[in-house]
Amino acid sequence: MRQTGNRPKRSWLRRGLKFLGLTIAALLILVVTPAYFILQPTFKSYPSTDLPAVTTQADKNRQDIAHLRHLPEVERGFSDKSRTAFILAVDEIERRAADLDKAGLAMAVAKAVALVDNGHTNVGSLAGDYGYNAVPIRLGWFQDGLFVVAASEEQRRLLGAQVLGVDGRATAALVEALRPYIGGPANLAREFVPNLLISPELLHAAGLAKSANGGAYEFRLADGNSVSVDLAAAPATQAALRGFYWPKRDLSPAALPARPSGWKHVLDGAALPAYLSQPNANYWHAYPQDGLLYVQINRVSDQSPVGLEKYLSDMLGEAAKKSLRNAIVDLRFNGGGNYVLTADFAERLPKLLPPDGKLFILTGANTFSAAISTAARLKHFAGSRTVILGEPVGDRGQFWGEGNSTFLPNSKTPIRYTTAYHDWERGCGLSDLTTCFFLNYVYDVPAGSLTPAKTITPSFADYVAGKDAVMVEVLRALGN
Repeated sequence: MRQTGNRPKRSWLRRGLKFLGLTIAALLILVVTPAYFILQPTFKSYPSTDLPAVTTQADKNRQDIAHLRHLPEVERGFSDKSRTAFILAVDEIERRAADLDKAGLAMAVAKAVALVDNGHTNVGSLAGDYGYNAVPIRLGWFQDGLFVVAASEEQRRLLGAQVLGVDGRATAALVEALRPYIGGPANLAREFVPNLLISPELLHAAGLAKSANGGAYEFRLADGNSVSVDLAAAPATQAALRGFYWPKRDLSPAALPARPSGWKHVLDGAALPAYLSQPNANYWHAYPQDGLLYVQINRVSDQSPVGLEKYLSDMLGEAAKKSLRNAIVDLRFNGGGNYVLTADFAERLPKLLPPDGKLFILTGANTFSAAISTAARLKHFAGSRTVILGEPVGDRGQFWGEGNSTFLPNSKTPIRYTTAYHDWERGCGLSDLTTCFFLNYVYDVPAGSLTPAKTITPSFADYVAGKDAVMVEVLRALGN
C-alpha cells in the first residue's frame, strides 16, 4: 500500500495558500479598485478621433470642431453652467465653420475654452510672430501703461512710446475686449494681451482690427507727442507654440528669441538690473549683501549642467556657512514646471534664517502653476517671517492643473486641459480625495492668501533707469 502520512500536511499547505490568495485578492479589491477610481481621471487621455482625409477648409474646420467637442470628457474644471455655455459656444463655431480661417478658428476656440475660467485651461499658442503675423514692435506692461520695449530698425523711434490704442480702440478697451479669450483671473488675461496686440491677424479674428495685415497704432512718443502709425504685419518667423509665451520675457534684451538683425531694445547698452540679467537661466543666485541670499528661479525645471533640486540643495549648503540672516526668492518670471523639484528647498530655506530674519517672495502675474506652489510652501514654512512683494500671482490659490494638451487634428491648435485640483490656500482634505492631485497629499500646505503685503508695479521710468522698484522696497524693509 502507498504511504498517506503526508497528506494532512499537504492539505494544510493548500488551504494556507488558498487563504493567502484570497487575502491578497481582497486587499487588491479594497485598495487597487478605489485607487483606480481616484487616479484614473487624473491620467485620462483625450479621446482619439479617427477622421477621414478632407480637402476643403470648411470640412477641416468641422473635423477640428468635432475633436473640440470631446473636451468636457476630460476637462475637470467645468461647472454645470460653464459646460452648458461651452457646448453652445461650440455649436456657434460649427455654424461659422465655412467662414473661419486659421486665426478665426483659433480665436473662436480660445473663447470657448476660456469659459472653463481656469488659468491652466486655455489655448496657449496665440502670440504674434509664433505662427501668426506680427507688427515690428514688442510690448511690456508698467504701472503707467503699455510701452514699446523693442522694435525693428525702421520703427526705432517708437522705442519707449506708450501704446494708446489700435484702430481707434483705446488700450483699456482692447484689454477688456480680449478678456473673454483667456481663462483664469483678469490679471492673467492682461498679462497675455501684448501677445495679441502685436498680431493684426489675431485682432482681426476677434473683430478688433480693420485688417488682418496691419493696423493704425496710436502712440505717445517719448517726447510727449501723440502720433498714429500704420504698422504692416510681417509673417511669423517662429513656429507656432505648443503652450504659453510669457511676454514679460521681452522686458530683457537678453531674452528676445532669435532677435532679427537690426532690432533694437529700449535697454540696449544699459547695465541691466539683476532681475533682468539672466532671463534664460532657469535658476541662479547671488549675495547682494552680507547675510542676504538672492535666488531667482525662472522655471521650475532642470537645466544643464546641474538639475534644479541639486542646485538648490548645494546652494543651501553654501548659504548655511554664510551666517544667513535674510533671503529673497524671485519668482516674477516663473511660469511653472514640476513643483516637486523645489519642495525640499522651500522647507529647508526658512530653517536657515534666524527668528527675526525675513524671507521675501517676489511675485507677479507671470508667477504661475508650480511657481505658485513654490511660493505657497515657502510662505507656509517661513510663517510670520514671510513678506510677499510685487504683483499678485497669475492664478488663484485654488485651481485645476495637471492634465495634458490635445491638438486639433487639422489646424494643430493646442488646447490645454486639466484633470487634478490644487488648493494652496487651505490644503487638500479627505473630502477632496477624488479631485485633488494625489501628490498634494504629500506636498501641499495650507498657505493662505498669497496676496502681496505691498503691491509694487514698476513705472516705465524706473524700468529704463535700471531701477528694480521691488528690490528697492526689499532693501528699504531691511533698513538699507
